[in-house]
Amino acid sequence: MTHPLHPILVHFPIAAWFFATAGDIASLFLGMQAGWAAGVLLVIGVVTAIFAMVAGLLELAKIDQQSDAMKIANQHMMLAMVSWSLYSVSLFLRLDGAALVQPSGAAILFSVLGFISLCATGWYGGRLVFEHGIGVRKKQSD
Repeated sequence: MTHPLHPILVHFPIAAWFFATAGDIASLFLGMQAGWAAGVLLVIGVVTAIFAMVAGLLELAKIDQQSDAMKIANQHMMLAMVSWSLYSVSLFLRLDGAALVQPSGAAILFSVLGFISLCATGWYGGRLVFEHGIGVRKKQSD
């Protein structure tokens, strides 16, 4: 496969976490149904992020270790792990055994912090693509 998998896979956790955070905030006004939906989206995001992170680690090996892109890639990777950790804590704070319960204020706070970290992660990912051409196929000369 010529196109890296990481940029394809990241859309799943990003979308799930974005809507989970929105659902958490909505649960303050709409109650348990929004909070339960946010919990389901957190599960989807946490699980799919693992696949995206593994694909990202495989792509990391292709970057020149001494380049400026590697420094940005390391920042991107660390922030992705922070995002995953914050959203995982938010998920576990709303579990009662295996059942999802109304998110507490702490669970919502971790979700919001996860979203802030996720935005920073995406910014560094964008820098990798648009400033350094990571994951972009070079045009072949005729």
